[in-house]
Amino acid sequence: MSISVVAFLTNFGILGLTIVGLHILFLVLRVVLRRLPTDLPLVALNISRDPILLLVCFVGLNFLLTQFGTSLEFNGQPLAIDLIKNLLKALCFLIGTYWIAQLLTQVVLYALKQYAERSEAMWDDVLIPILQNILPFFTYFIGGLLALQQLGFDLSGLLVTIGGAAFILGFALQDILANFFSGLVLLIDTPFSFGDVVALSDGSRAVIKKIGLRVTTMYLIDSHSEINIPNATFQGENIINLSRPTSHYYYTISIPIKGDVDPARAISLMEKVVLAHPDTMGELEVKLEAIDSYYGHSGGGVKQKLKREVGRMRLLAEQDVTRMLLKIEMGLKQLSEIISGAEQGGLDVEEIRAIQKQFLEICLAIGLEKKAERQDKRKRSRLVESESDPSNNTLIGLVRIWYQCWLKDPDLFKEDLVALPREWEQRINLLILKINKLYQMINNPVGMETRLDDLVESFQVWMSESFKSSRNQWQDPKIWVNEVGGDLSRDTTVRFYVDSIKLEHCERGNRIKSEVRQDLVWHLRQSYLM
Repeated sequence: MSISVVAFLTNFGILGLTIVGLHILFLVLRVVLRRLPTDLPLVALNISRDPILLLVCFVGLNFLLTQFGTSLEFNGQPLAIDLIKNLLKALCFLIGTYWIAQLLTQVVLYALKQYAERSEAMWDDVLIPILQNILPFFTYFIGGLLALQQLGFDLSGLLVTIGGAAFILGFALQDILANFFSGLVLLIDTPFSFGDVVALSDGSRAVIKKIGLRVTTMYLIDSHSEINIPNATFQGENIINLSRPTSHYYYTISIPIKGDVDPARAISLMEKVVLAHPDTMGELEVKLEAIDSYYGHSGGGVKQKLKREVGRMRLLAEQDVTRMLLKIEMGLKQLSEIISGAEQGGLDVEEIRAIQKQFLEICLAIGLEKKAERQDKRKRSRLVESESDPSNNTLIGLVRIWYQCWLKDPDLFKEDLVALPREWEQRINLLILKINKLYQMINNPVGMETRLDDLVESFQVWMSESFKSSRNQWQDPKIWVNEVGGDLSRDTTVRFYVDSIKLEHCERGNRIKSEVRQDLVWHLRQSYLM
């Protein structure tokens, strides 16, 4: 027994030194991790310190108790070693369960939530809140069962009971489960995203607010109310998404003109009036030429003057963005052609360096520069926002200037002043994320040499469709003149796009439509065409 006691005390001392060493290690790691740009490793360290120390302590005590066999006397009274060891094991399971649950909620799910804010997909915006509620419950449930099992409880009967109850609940709640799985299908297919404006089968317009486990919640624009549709029903309906592929929405106006009027003259005037409105889509140069002569004269007043000044400022800023987009699109096109020509016989070192150099020039125009960092004893680099161009003469800088000018629009609501910057900052973050992926492929094209041009073209398509296009001719206003009617007048159909259907509580398009109609009537009458 004396030998066992000596061994016990020796091992106990080693255990104590191990705990002290771990405590010192945590202090050192805390100082090191504070220097990292993200706080996730530091949070993980703070969460892990106490559970790891307790686990080492209890596991060590469990190991020490094995030296005394199955029983031990203390003051002449026998002690049940196995019972104490089982208690220690149960405590280890409980501590481990708490540790895992904290890591999941405060580190893993928090990191996923940050990723969801930068992601285009909608499923992660819904799935992560669900996981925040479900994962801790299942973690504690499984950990509790394992702890009870260590204490000698027979869980077979409990598991059978849980299985039977799950079967009965599944049969009784089949409608709810159908809505649940329909909601999952909607999230996986992602036909909508939060904030999208849709047209329902009855013709009403609504904004997608939330896709829940059982119902989809939408805001009805016309009636200023909410509607909850079961997911299974919503999945089977024909829904028109008015916000995709862009938030620009097509509006139509019918305007009568005199039957003896030259149609070409009427069309020319009406095109200028539509393009003069700051909130309609069209060629920026023509809009800037027309805004002073054709916008706001029917109403007059201080607001129209302010709107004209702010509109001109916004159009000029957008013009700068468009020029930079054209430069970047040309650079990407040339880069794709160079890669396509060079990849025929495989890329050598010199060709890869030339491709990397031209790609970095495009990145500088976007507003990104290379930043070196060390990972796993290897030096790597990534693209970050450039701080060396105070003039903001980059795509990212110009886009920020543009949407800041947009925020001065007197027609915007308070929520628009928050939603508009958030939308464009999310696009900028997605741009940085996607171009970094392309940058890593160009830096290390092993196995992908023949597909680099496809990757560059895919990135260019994404920029045009999901970030901002330099020019879309299909967005120019269209005007059709019909035949002369019985009352010796012609009906003209005017169609135009507005810049965003989502703004002004989704009523922006109706306001613009009314103002364009008013300006058209005023100018046509002034020119004796109506």
